[in-house]
Amino acid sequence: MNNTPGEHKPKKIAVLNGILHGHFTGSVEVVRELYSLGYDVTCYVTEEFADRLNDIPVKKIVYSADVSEVAKRLPPYAPPFAINSFMVGRATYTLIELLQKDETDYDYYIWDCFFDIEEMNKILKIDPSKFTIIYPSFILTDENQFDNIRLVGLQWTSQHYNINLHDFVGLIFTPNKFKKLILTSKFFHLRPEDTDETCYFIGPHIEKRVVDKNFDFKKDVNKKLLFISLGTIFGKDLDFYHQCIEAFRDSDEYQVIMSVGKFVDIEQTFKEIPKNFSIYNYVPQTQLLPDVDVFITHAGFNSTSEGLASGAAMVLVPQAVDQFDVAKVVQKLNAGIALNKHEINITADVIKNAVDSAYARRDEFKAGTKAIMDSFNEAISNRKAIYDEIFA
Repeated sequence: MNNTPGEHKPKKIAVLNGILHGHFTGSVEVVRELYSLGYDVTCYVTEEFADRLNDIPVKKIVYSADVSEVAKRLPPYAPPFAINSFMVGRATYTLIELLQKDETDYDYYIWDCFFDIEEMNKILKIDPSKFTIIYPSFILTDENQFDNIRLVGLQWTSQHYNINLHDFVGLIFTPNKFKKLILTSKFFHLRPEDTDETCYFIGPHIEKRVVDKNFDFKKDVNKKLLFISLGTIFGKDLDFYHQCIEAFRDSDEYQVIMSVGKFVDIEQTFKEIPKNFSIYNYVPQTQLLPDVDVFITHAGFNSTSEGLASGAAMVLVPQAVDQFDVAKVVQKLNAGIALNKHEINITADVIKNAVDSAYARRDEFKAGTKAIMDSFNEAISNRKAIYDEIFA
């Protein structure tokens, strides 16, 4: 894009950023790039993530998707996505209200894929040719991703506007006519031959390593470092954590760092922590991964991309949604080992054997990882040309 003074005004783009960490992380880099190319960007961003845009001089419209009061009333057995359902419902309502009041004549809109823009647009009545959707992972799936239980948090907004908001996860895999910015490469995408001309592959955003001085980890140079994390949403699989402890208890071979998420009470959950284990509610993942020998991950797309970039041997233990597809692709491309809990019982022995095998095959996995990373870098290098085409 050329915005030489006197030639024409820069195109105005409204970015409706994602409201979950994994979704926001990818979109913020797109915002940074669009601004650097001269576009006039306005971000609709939640309070939780607003500060992460402080280094980009774009206009921010900050709103709340806080549903902490709802969370207090949810039963302990509520599924992991329950609270996210209410967040999407509240964010959808708030965005409709804000956009109706925004008199800016935007040339384009970039929507996070969780927003049901066809239903929202029954109220907004914006020219749909201006819409592009950004996807943090695959747009195709081999799994049944639809679950009407996720509608519970959307019902109030649907009733208020007399619209029919759909399951926000299933929505990702529902065909639509809109242009799509997909944060991976075509090479790494599930069934790439089934994607169409609306798909633009722009590669993932891998967060830069940021040093957290409060992280008190010290690597034991005489042991292999094993890092275990099931991510921020699905981190409450307590049985899996206990199986990991049994697999590597007091091991002379492995030092283990385990990140269990902010919702797990470490003191109450783990009465006896082996001496070779360090258990945290939060670990600065990009800071730790370069020192990791084997990474057990839930196969979330961001964590998987960061694991591939770090060179750690990976064992992928998907928990839900697209993670089963991501794990399948990594294993197919010979870059890691996938353990599918729907197919096998993941016991301590299974975990130990998978970690040992991943470490033993780490040189073999390097070729597969390099092919994936090369495809990521090629996709990223095409971003400017893609932006020029979509946002002309």
